[in-house]
Amino acid sequence: MSYMERNIDKRLDPTILVPNAKSVVTVLLNYFPGSPLVSTTPPKISRYAISPDYHVIVKDMLYILLEKLRKEFGSINGRAFVDSAPVLERAWAVKAGLGWIGKNGMLINPKIGSYTFIGELIIDIDVESLGIQIPNRCGSCNKCIEACPTDAIVLPYTVDARKCISYLTIEKKTTLSEKERENLSDWCFGCDICQEVCPWNRKVKQARLSNIQPFANILSIDKKRFANLSEEEFEANFAKTPIIRAGFKKFVDNCKSI
Repeated sequence: MSYMERNIDKRLDPTILVPNAKSVVTVLLNYFPGSPLVSTTPPKISRYAISPDYHVIVKDMLYILLEKLRKEFGSINGRAFVDSAPVLERAWAVKAGLGWIGKNGMLINPKIGSYTFIGELIIDIDVESLGIQIPNRCGSCNKCIEACPTDAIVLPYTVDARKCISYLTIEKKTTLSEKERENLSDWCFGCDICQEVCPWNRKVKQARLSNIQPFANILSIDKKRFANLSEEEFEANFAKTPIIRAGFKKFVDNCKSI
């Protein structure tokens, strides 16, 4: 993913994104929808992608927070970011005391696990830090490493994105090789394997927020037809979800590999 190599200066210096920035307010939102069939039987779609696009939802919530701050404290310049700009979101979440980076590269919160969306509000006023840091609690557990079918977690805390099923089913622009197709492990968009086996997700409660609930039509869709969807059917079912990011052709091609 070459885009990760760009804008290093912006990733390290928030003042480039927000002039005179002094604070990064980081938030987590639990999105766990349980274990619906669309995410647990082939062809499978990652849990985060069966609901309305999280970029819009979390960003809207952050701007509501910004308005509340303005009403309380006066003029504040700020911007909200949700996986949409060169922001080191997981690093900021760790710095804010919201969790630690697991061996699979995911942020893990001890109370709500890793099925979370991360958002940042970069503002030009000082916000007192809570001074909380959550220690890494992965310990000797290697379940995520052992469960990854493509060996994408090459070392603890080191993920080779080129091998990751999420990358293969969403980001990779060229045609998948025969071996890559075999390694999809029944996933047609994204992958939840390393999260499914994580002990910190065993007791995660389902998300309650109404606007991040899975779309009813996706929960009841006939998945046997995925590989034969027309472009119009694809748009009708997935236009408001992150799945649209992969595009019609790639999604259908992924499904044909399963």
